[in-house]
Amino acid sequence: MTTDDIDHRKQLRARLDTLEGANGGGWENRKSWFEQVYTTADGDTNEIPWAELKPKAPLVEWLEHNKGEGRTALDVGCGLGDNANALHEAGWKTSAFDVAPTAIEWAHKRFPSGEIEFRCADLFNPPADWVGKFDLVYECFTLQAIGIEMRGNVVKPLKSLVAPGGTLIILGRYYDGTGDRSGPPWPLTDEEIAEYYGDGFEEASRTTFVQHKDDGRNIPHIWLELKRNA
Repeated sequence: MTTDDIDHRKQLRARLDTLEGANGGGWENRKSWFEQVYTTADGDTNEIPWAELKPKAPLVEWLEHNKGEGRTALDVGCGLGDNANALHEAGWKTSAFDVAPTAIEWAHKRFPSGEIEFRCADLFNPPADWVGKFDLVYECFTLQAIGIEMRGNVVKPLKSLVAPGGTLIILGRYYDGTGDRSGPPWPLTDEEIAEYYGDGFEEASRTTFVQHKDDGRNIPHIWLELKRNA
């Protein structure tokens, strides 16, 4: 990333921070903020701060050893669709959703084959026909975007989407007890992560790592893989 790119990111963050719902508030405000981010981008992916236009590296590595072979997968908070497309290309029958209608429209345009089901939906109240449906539920950077005071309300809905014998993956920023936890995004704590254990869910793997940003930030992350009992 060049100095100009870093400067652009700083200017972009400053602009997006002026939009209603940028720094918290109720979930409806946060949903509105996400939609505003996509609409004000006006088709320019450079104006979406989290749009890397490629799947996350930990997911790519995991998929090398976990092909779908026709099993079902759900991408939570899919944005422009890159992670969903990676799941699809690895042989998973993929559905994906986001709270922002414009993000879903954009994802449809980027991946128009129709082989991925893109849908506008809300993790707080997911579609009834998705409950217990998916062999893999992949959550990437969505939980960290939900205010701390509301975050516990999505534990049950998220776990409900996993089919018996299925897998839940959580990838996000991790609070290791040091530094600043102010957000958004708000890193996940061990206490919050612990809520996903139990009720038939057991840890299959857990990895923490530090992502080194071009602007000098070092950000702890967690990859958590939970297995639901059959």
